[in-house]
Amino acid sequence: MKLALIQMSPVTGDLKGNLERIKKEIALARNNGADLAVFPEMALTGYCISDLVEDDLFVETNKELLKEIAKETKNIAAIIGFIDYDKGKINNDGRIRKYNAAALLQNGKIRGIAHKALLPNYRYFDDKRYFTPGETRNPLPIQINGKKLNLGISICEDMWDENYDIKPIKELAHKGADILININASPFCPGKINKREEIIKRHIKETGLAFIYVNTVGSADNGKNIIPFDGQSLVYDKKANLIVLGKQFEEETILIDLEKASTINKPQIQRERELFEALVMSLKDYAKQSGFKRAILPLSGGIDSALGLVITAEAFGKENVTAYNLPSRFNTIITKGIAERLAKNLGVEYKIIPIQEIDNTIINTFEGNAHAIKNKIAKENLHARIRGMLMMLESNDTSALLISNGNKTEIALGYSTLYGDMCGGISVIGDLSKTEVYNLSAYVNKRYGKEIMPEEVLTIKPSAELSEGQFDPFDYPLVSPLVDLFVEERDSPIEIIEKFKNRSLGNQFPKEIYQHYSLELFEKLVKDTYRMLKRSVYKRLQGPPIIAVTGRSFGFDLRETLINKWEGVI
Repeated sequence: MKLALIQMSPVTGDLKGNLERIKKEIALARNNGADLAVFPEMALTGYCISDLVEDDLFVETNKELLKEIAKETKNIAAIIGFIDYDKGKINNDGRIRKYNAAALLQNGKIRGIAHKALLPNYRYFDDKRYFTPGETRNPLPIQINGKKLNLGISICEDMWDENYDIKPIKELAHKGADILININASPFCPGKINKREEIIKRHIKETGLAFIYVNTVGSADNGKNIIPFDGQSLVYDKKANLIVLGKQFEEETILIDLEKASTINKPQIQRERELFEALVMSLKDYAKQSGFKRAILPLSGGIDSALGLVITAEAFGKENVTAYNLPSRFNTIITKGIAERLAKNLGVEYKIIPIQEIDNTIINTFEGNAHAIKNKIAKENLHARIRGMLMMLESNDTSALLISNGNKTEIALGYSTLYGDMCGGISVIGDLSKTEVYNLSAYVNKRYGKEIMPEEVLTIKPSAELSEGQFDPFDYPLVSPLVDLFVEERDSPIEIIEKFKNRSLGNQFPKEIYQHYSLELFEKLVKDTYRMLKRSVYKRLQGPPIIAVTGRSFGFDLRETLINKWEGVI
């Protein structure tokens, strides 16, 4: 059997566009001699469509379009991810029953439909909210080159069955499947290919069947998170040898003759490369699907905006990016020089808009008509809000996408100004801890083979430069991994303190922590950090959508409430 694995980026809700893409890919696959073209999960609708699933007309239209796709399957078969429904069955919410489904098409007909059995309901997955689990799992028969072949078709989570009672893959094998095919919208996280390999090899060992895995690539969103899909579609033969591996972060049609394929090696994983390319792809695909052709970014000379600019320039192209330095009297010659050099190294347009005069006017106007400003932080935040106002003015005037530069550690602790530096259409590095920001910034020059990121960016003491002699009030090598334990590992203050007592915090913390911190000091740090994390929820909920690239991201991945009296201990 000759396969075409269609690693594509479906556009959310674009039934017409996705339909034309699918039809084109089927024609190309047939012209290249493929017997079967396999598309990703919900390729016709897009996977992250949220409550659009509740639009019955949309769902009915998507299923009707299968007939049009089927017309294109003369002398070829295709597996298409779509949304199925059953008008004869009504759910408790009064809506028709819907299924995350895969249709098998061949020679103008729908040969069979498989329903997703295991519905994820964790992180940003909401399948249980929208879909009914498939009740039966049976191989779908097909004729390939005059021979009958039973396809064991499953959908994404059906493969990740460790914590479920139902085992769809085993059932399909037991009922006579000749080959296993799993279509996916599987999000990226660093090293994801290792976990996929582990799961797939287990299934092959249990069934003795070859395994075909086709994944979405590109980005989608749930309103508060931009979710990257990394592709890397793959095929393992029945001896668990890897024989096909698609590109990472790129759309691709992969052609393979299963009988002639030979073993290939899995690539080595480099965390910084994966994170960097995931962010670039996500920003690029989001901008393309949203219609943004240009981007703007406030460039302070600090490490966060520096990394944000590098990612933005690679995603949009240097000719489509403008960096703005917006200095007040507190911005140093060093940071202004770093910003200018970085923009020059990248070849992006660079502009300067001084804000001190605006700041003076606002303060004089306010104090002359209201009262004297007593809060030092209120005055400091004014600088950030002026910058945000000017950048939003530029975004409105030119229709450019404004990039927000806050990192995950700062967002967690509220070290960001609402309606100031938090302004933006997308948060590119909002899921990177401060530690990851430094790691990726150090990686940039290695990636380009020359100085892009000025060396001072990595060594200068972090500062928002909002007042004279002001520096970030955190020990980032300690606070950054501490925030990660709270957010990604969901550790409680008690659990973290216990890890300190047992000296088992992990190598993400400095080795010297046990010498530099007493138990009393560490407990205070943990509890203070936890309180800051809780106090800052109202800011995070009003921030721009964040590209999710770690184990847990702020947004609809980590769902928080404004009111929460829990302090981590009674």
